[in-house]
Amino acid sequence: MGNPLFLFQFIKTLEDERLLVFNFGLLKWKWDESIIESQTASTDNVVCLLQRKMKKCSQESQMFLQCAACLGASFTLETINMIWQHQQREINADSLSTRHSTEELIMEMVEENYLEVDAHKDDNCRWVHDSVQEVAMSLIKEEDHDSFRRSIGEIWYQELGEENLEPSLFEVTNLLNAIRTGVTNIDFARLNLKAAEKARDVAAFDRSIHYASSGISMLPSNKWDSCPELTVKLYSLAAEAESFLGHHTKMESYCR
Repeated sequence: MGNPLFLFQFIKTLEDERLLVFNFGLLKWKWDESIIESQTASTDNVVCLLQRKMKKCSQESQMFLQCAACLGASFTLETINMIWQHQQREINADSLSTRHSTEELIMEMVEENYLEVDAHKDDNCRWVHDSVQEVAMSLIKEEDHDSFRRSIGEIWYQELGEENLEPSLFEVTNLLNAIRTGVTNIDFARLNLKAAEKARDVAAFDRSIHYASSGISMLPSNKWDSCPELTVKLYSLAAEAESFLGHHTKMESYCR
């Protein structure tokens, strides 16, 4: 990552912190190398630099970045608007000094070189680099990480409905799977079955096993009586994917 992203963010940070200033009288940039070195000594990689920058953003912008980070490497303006409007309703009105529209926040992230809007599709946003998305995700408190991702997945699922999730099937299912322990939900188990089938169809057998086993973990204890068809499909799919990977012992464990 030593690269253009680091260089751009580094120069942008110097300008934001007034360590690099353009003198309009002399028509040239001015800086003090010793001050820059002392104040940026710990910023030796792009991740540290991005973390430092994002934590200086407003609370609203940080919360927006957290939501956007959960949506994947790219997402539509419609999707982030849906998620953000829901999140705004959940936020205490007094906790944010100002409230901006989704479009205004997107433009802020574009100006900061966190996001870019696809030139061929106006409503499609994407992170400029996967490291930017990772740092935005790290803004979520560690103890809240799984529950926050799960909540974003639930909003996405409830707003679109299962029948409209196909284009974002993996992203939504991954979010809903953030918390599996102690969770019983036949609808989410069925969603994992769809994701497992889709992964199998593109020969992503490791992912297919992951989704099938996640679906199994969400079934009720009396699954063979309450939802036998779904149970058989999940176990069969897990066994099939294990067999394709040559994991015969694991395959047999799903056939007993």
